[in-house]
Amino acid sequence: MRFFERERGPAVKTRRRILMAGVAAVLALTASACGGDGSDSGGGDGGPGTIKVGVGTRQTFEFLPAEYGVDLGVWKKRGLNVENVYVQGGGQVSQAMAAGQVQVGLTTGSSGADAILSGVPSKVVGLIGKDFKMMQVVVAKDSPITDVKGLKGKTVGVSAAGSLTDYLAKMIAVSQGWSERDVKRANTGGLNEQLAALESGSIDAFVWSAEAGFALEEQGKGRVLMDFGDVVKDSVFENIIATNDAVKKREASVRAYLEGWYETVNYMKAHRAETVAYMVKKFEVSETVAGKTYDHDIGNLSGDGSIPEANLKGLAASLVAQGVVDDEPATDEFWDGRFVPVAKAG
Repeated sequence: MRFFERERGPAVKTRRRILMAGVAAVLALTASACGGDGSDSGGGDGGPGTIKVGVGTRQTFEFLPAEYGVDLGVWKKRGLNVENVYVQGGGQVSQAMAAGQVQVGLTTGSSGADAILSGVPSKVVGLIGKDFKMMQVVVAKDSPITDVKGLKGKTVGVSAAGSLTDYLAKMIAVSQGWSERDVKRANTGGLNEQLAALESGSIDAFVWSAEAGFALEEQGKGRVLMDFGDVVKDSVFENIIATNDAVKKREASVRAYLEGWYETVNYMKAHRAETVAYMVKKFEVSETVAGKTYDHDIGNLSGDGSIPEANLKGLAASLVAQGVVDDEPATDEFWDGRFVPVAKAG
């Protein structure tokens, strides 16, 4: 990981200091206001009750079970009432967990682990998807770049310094054995800003999710060059986290949530047509885009929540690579495997 040690600059360190300060402030305010971490949504020893779930991104395939499961009734039949709380990004999920506003969170592997190591009292309790094929590189429709080798010396747009997209852009150079300077990274912002920069020629490509890539292809605004399935291996893309208080005091609720989540995932795997139709309705995309996204991503969704040891260690190593921590943490600092594997149910 020597390659990345030079990458730890003020932006990443400042981002983490801000997160740690924000978490400390939230925890202090919460403790002062209610004498605990706020996870008092019923349940306890009396049954599942109600659980609130922080969702970092609304329109993304890998988080689709959050809403689909509610509509399928997988949690209702277990006596669990699920309330989804939609926020912008993993950082806000972590803040909501620290404040006791949610007891479960859906977020990227690095974002969740970063928050845990920064002081949010929680643990990863289940896997959503381990492979990074859900993330893609998009180029202009008429771009002369035809494969990953064509990115050498080019400028790739990322959302922000220290973000997941920034990390993935770095990994392009790593996978090809290039110098870090061989792939220039531009902090461009959101999808609309990425498109504008691509059209103006200020960037040659950008990193984004599969749904967006396929939609841009259909609209004639871009072309998917590659995904990161073969670039980042043995890691964790996205996962489910739960507060320590929920794990300790509301184990039945956490277990019921995970059972319902993976029941939904396995339903999706067995019912392509119904899932594609649901995506068309919820994401407001065409059936073609929904079908491409389903076929591309469905195999990456975990059916039981287990995380192989190699992937846990890969996630720990990636935290060093992204400048989150200086030393690789032990996996039990962010992972609690007591709930998995979750038996298939339906």
